[in-house]
Amino acid sequence: MYSAQKELEQLKQVYQQQEIPRGIKNEMIKRYSLEEQRFNQRVRRKKQVKGLILSFAIIAMMFSSIFFNNQIRSFAEDLPLIGPVVKLILGKTLSDEAIEIRVPQISTKDKENSQTIAGLNKKYFREGQENFEKAKVQYQDFKTNHFQVTGDYQKLLDDPRFLVIERKMTQTAADSYTEKRYDTIDKKSGVVLSLPLLFKDDQYLSVLTNEVKEQMQKNSKENPDQYYWTDDDFKDGLIKKTPLVTKDTSFYINKNHELVLVYDQFSIAPGYMGTPTFVIPKEVTRSLLASPDYLNE
Repeated sequence: MYSAQKELEQLKQVYQQQEIPRGIKNEMIKRYSLEEQRFNQRVRRKKQVKGLILSFAIIAMMFSSIFFNNQIRSFAEDLPLIGPVVKLILGKTLSDEAIEIRVPQISTKDKENSQTIAGLNKKYFREGQENFEKAKVQYQDFKTNHFQVTGDYQKLLDDPRFLVIERKMTQTAADSYTEKRYDTIDKKSGVVLSLPLLFKDDQYLSVLTNEVKEQMQKNSKENPDQYYWTDDDFKDGLIKKTPLVTKDTSFYINKNHELVLVYDQFSIAPGYMGTPTFVIPKEVTRSLLASPDYLNE
């Protein structure tokens, strides 16, 4: 059974502090101080002190361990702490001729976390604005009636434990190209997950790589139409070979609380394969997780 206290102890043992740039450290100290003030206000207002202490303990551990890993720093800069009660709404629509990008916004009644929610929403707007400006430049280059760029979002999962937000960008001209990005939010601990945060060390990189390779081979054997790039495809240099699993590989947690790895169109397979996904069984991830029972609740 999942234990928040046990998870805290395991995470403390796994992640060690490392020297980080002064700017990021100062920013995280400021955020820690803000959360400490909010915690003290909650204790004075509410009787459920036990739950609040656990909540603050998680926040304190996250900030004291924020320097645990170089791979986590970009995650830390995105203001990952949020409240447990959230919903996804349309924040803004960016449109111009053949371009329409719907930008999501996270909404919550928890006023204590309004600034951190604003941080995530700012990230989504920045992402949408960048895609919009890029699409306008591409539209000027193509100047065709067949050119279209659409951006949308959806909730893939919203259960008592996780909220999963998918953002999708599709560009259509002579052909189509789709990119998908995900945020998986742990409602109980109040963080946006990353692969380095999930796993106790870098061993997951090789283990997940082997698992994806095995699934690719199995898929191709069962269905010859399921084709993935091979070394022969990389020889002429037209297709760039990239690692199958890195700390930045796109992923989400599905309804069965399994890890799902997602790849951009054309990155590991021909375009007709879309955005390939691979569900990683729990028996593969369990021993690698920072908290072995994390996905078993």
